[in-house]
Amino acid sequence: MTEKKNAHTAQSTTVNAKATATKAKETAEKAKDTAGKAETTAKTAAASAATTAAHTAHVAADKAQVAAGKAVTTGRTVAAEAPKKAAAAAGSAWVMIKARKVLAAVAGAGAAAAGATTAVVLRRRAARRRRPLARLTGGRLGA
Repeated sequence: MTEKKNAHTAQSTTVNAKATATKAKETAEKAKDTAGKAETTAKTAAASAATTAAHTAHVAADKAQVAAGKAVTTGRTVAAEAPKKAAAAAGSAWVMIKARKVLAAVAGAGAAAAGATTAVVLRRRAARRRRPLARLTGGRLGA
């Protein structure tokens, strides 16, 4: 009977070994399929990342080109307007030099008017401080 058990156990072990080998083979095939899918996914992700990076670089280059164009335009505008502004400033200075006599006369008249106004105000203030008799006699009596 021991031999029957051994034969049965050997047969059972062989069947178990075949089943395990079959499962191992299936697992290996699944692993191979999974590795293939992972490889495909990795290739797709790398291609997508490369495409995105290229697009980003292209957009940045376009923006830089637009900014450079604006800078050139602004520089041209400033360069074109600078002589005009300088000429206008020189013209204003020339007008001021030509009109210096008029300006001096106006300034002198303004100073004279201010002086006269100050004199009148001070005289009136001085007259208010006197009593009526002193005002009538010009300050000779009643001071």
